[in-house]
Amino acid sequence: MSKKQASPTSVDFALNYAMVLGKSRPHRLTIVLIQSSRESFMQTSICRGPRTKLSRSSLFMLGVIWIANAQINSNAVAQEPLLKPNDRIAILGGTLVERMQRSGAVEAELQARRPDWKLTVRNLGWSGDDVHGLARKVFDNPEAGFARLLRDVQTADPTVVLVAYGFAEASDGPPAVDRFEPGLNRLLDELTKQKRRIILLSPFAMPGVQSPGYDQSMSRCQQIVGAVAQSRNLAVITTNWVPQTADLTEDQLHPSELGFEHLADPLADRLVGGKSPSEMHPLLKTKIVAKNQLFFHRYRPQNETYLFLFRKHEQGNNASEIPEFDPLIQAADEQIWMAAR
Repeated sequence: MSKKQASPTSVDFALNYAMVLGKSRPHRLTIVLIQSSRESFMQTSICRGPRTKLSRSSLFMLGVIWIANAQINSNAVAQEPLLKPNDRIAILGGTLVERMQRSGAVEAELQARRPDWKLTVRNLGWSGDDVHGLARKVFDNPEAGFARLLRDVQTADPTVVLVAYGFAEASDGPPAVDRFEPGLNRLLDELTKQKRRIILLSPFAMPGVQSPGYDQSMSRCQQIVGAVAQSRNLAVITTNWVPQTADLTEDQLHPSELGFEHLADPLADRLVGGKSPSEMHPLLKTKIVAKNQLFFHRYRPQNETYLFLFRKHEQGNNASEIPEFDPLIQAADEQIWMAAR
């Protein structure tokens, strides 16, 4: 973790004030500022004999130092990795998230930075999806889509859910944005009932989107994510990612493979910290993509109409075979952990 510098204004003022105060008052003010990658604090000692009554100016000075100390500590805590060893992470979202599974770059960065953490990553992206699970309704009503979204999370059984919505809402325009905040709160309520840790990803604009008022809608979605995170005391990742031409697909609607590699860095900085390795195992991303494909068929089998839906009377007996993917996926995870070392 990088060192966080104390606020120049408050700390420098404190030190300068202490020098003046030491010359003009019959007592001694000692300030020791200690900073490290894991903790920062100020220790203040004011002494003049056994019992010294502090002046108002001295008490004011202590208040300034206490505020500076609180700021330093809050900055240090804010940069602690959001994930822990052995976490199971479900990435939940729409098109951006679904396309991550074919890249493998984001998970590769996480695994390579923390090869001993044995992280398990499950991609729950669904193209065109929004916070209401609308794309997941298949042939049913919107409420069925939201219920499917929650079942998908249960299938992944994560300890942590990275919620990445707001992208589709911004491109769909003001009516969708108006529904975004209540929908996001509803989803987070349900995830909380499942006792999942929650991390929010703030959406970011894609240059190719031509929807009227897109920039304003995206700004509103970003504000909503930030406000909801603050009201619920949740961590939110803001990547500040500004893609270059090579980072985008030809239509500039999605990250390219290079774009996902560049996006992986700010995500990994907050999720696991550490440093990006100079080299990765050449097969790491390949193994991740293979695992993602296995899990995709586990929770979204191609013939689910026959297995689970209105034609299950024809082949529904084969649904019992779907859990047989689980040991294959577990074996793929273990291969990923080995390649990450």
